[in-house]
Amino acid sequence: MSDKAKFPESKDHLNKTLLEELNYKVWSTRGARFNASKRLLIKNDLSNRAIAFLTAYLIIFGLLSVYQISNKEFFNEKIIAFGSTTISILLFTFSQMEAAQDYKMRAHKYHECALKISSIYIKLRSFKTFGTHNEIEKKEFSDKLGDKYQKVLEHYTNHEAIDYKIFMVQNKDYFKLGWMKIFQIYIQYYSQTKFLYHLLMVVPPVLFFAILHWAK
Repeated sequence: MSDKAKFPESKDHLNKTLLEELNYKVWSTRGARFNASKRLLIKNDLSNRAIAFLTAYLIIFGLLSVYQISNKEFFNEKIIAFGSTTISILLFTFSQMEAAQDYKMRAHKYHECALKISSIYIKLRSFKTFGTHNEIEKKEFSDKLGDKYQKVLEHYTNHEAIDYKIFMVQNKDYFKLGWMKIFQIYIQYYSQTKFLYHLLMVVPPVLFFAILHWAK
């Protein structure tokens, strides 16, 4: 089996020299780490909004009892009290779990990692662009930069697979992605990044008004 048959065109760097492979790794990792930082900042923002919305819903739900806005047959004060207590417990648990994720700090770390890799990428591109180099010089440069790249990675946690997939979408011509694959990646990204928070912000009021309507 030839190299071309073994490695598809989107992985053509594996058919080339070590320098070309290193160039691809640095390029793709840098992009994926920037995407990881952006994804976690989005999650941090949505997490804060979801907690704020749930807190507001809890307060509004409690005001039903204060202003005696209830249906005596179904939506009575005991159910309101039980609902408020349940939401309070869920809100506390969710808040604790989200705080433990520390999205903002992790986003900062990924961004910091991406900037360091960017520095390596600039040196690599400069080496390839300017001047002519013999095989010994290329090997020495590749080994030196490869070691530096690995040392950077050792100090940071790996990004998620979805971050690399978004990088592929951002470079869809290089990876030759069709619209169906792009759509699948965006759906996966939404489900992993935004879906839960949008659900928490939208479902409580919808459920509340549905119960009020049913109780009439």
